Amino acid sequence: MNYGYEKFLTSVGFTLDEKCNLFSPIGVTYKINAQEMDGYYWFYTNDYFSVNIHDFNVKKDIIVNHTQDDLSDTYVSISYIKSVHGECLTPYQSVTDNMTFTYFHKKGVFRFLLHGGYPYFSVGIEYKEKFITEFVEKTSNLDKEILEEAFQQLNSLEEIPEIQKIADDILSYDKNFPASEIYYEVKAKELLNIAINRYFERKESKAKISRQDDISLDNVCKYINDHYSSDISQDLLCKIALMSKTKLKDSFKQKYNMSITEYIQRRRMNVAEHMLIATNLNISEVARAVGYNSHSRFSTLFKKYKGNLPQEVKKLSFY
Repeated sequence: MNYGYEKFLTSVGFTLDEKCNLFSPIGVTYKINAQEMDGYYWFYTNDYFSVNIHDFNVKKDIIVNHTQDDLSDTYVSISYIKSVHGECLTPYQSVTDNMTFTYFHKKGVFRFLLHGGYPYFSVGIEYKEKFITEFVEKTSNLDKEILEEAFQQLNSLEEIPEIQKIADDILSYDKNFPASEIYYEVKAKELLNIAINRYFERKESKAKISRQDDISLDNVCKYINDHYSSDISQDLLCKIALMSKTKLKDSFKQKYNMSITEYIQRRRMNVAEHMLIATNLNISEVARAVGYNSHSRFSTLFKKYKGNLPQEVKKLSFY
């Protein structure tokens, strides 16, 4: 099965690694050890979709240019980026850790700036035109315009726990399990379902939450994102949102499908995961940096949201 990115991978220095056992043997692994970066690119592909894992360390600033002509059968790529330091240049868009990145494959050159000294780690699913025409359009009443808008809404700096879970599930899946094809198909359809459900839930939510309240909730999230390591009081968040405790609690849950406490914990664990991988801080130092004096409490929450203990993730560190 041909994969559209293979020609590109070899052109920038990746070589086929048939001996690598880090990923599922159902897929194909390429490796690179060059002046700009080192690491791995793994993919599994069929007629309907592809799954990929980017896992490499960027050594110095590099602009990646990729002509999209090789991907004529691919409709859209959706990636959960766990760790990144850079910008998409076509069109310009900031990218950050723990974001969902959506890119529609159209003719032209895709350009991405990666900054040196940081890891790039992501899990992605690419839907092919055949998947859209033979599965989505025939099994639902959705037209392509709505589907495109649903996918585009995933493209956000907002952390989406449901998509993060899909990425974590793919990464933690037993690579030797014999029914991997079925598993990846389930995950591709699960991601599609999340996109569609979020699209209609947001339409309904916007009808219930006023524009001013929606802006206020965004302000609360921005404050939490900037001050996640602090002891954030509910009283302060109520003042920021200009809402009562009950209204803030209910409105936040309605918009983000989680409580404020869970949002803070997820934000802390996402930052902690990046610190464990991308810095030489030990686990206790990382715990304190994200707001926990208790090592055990930090480890318990990290295991809850990430599926692994901090020491297991620390083993993946470049430091």
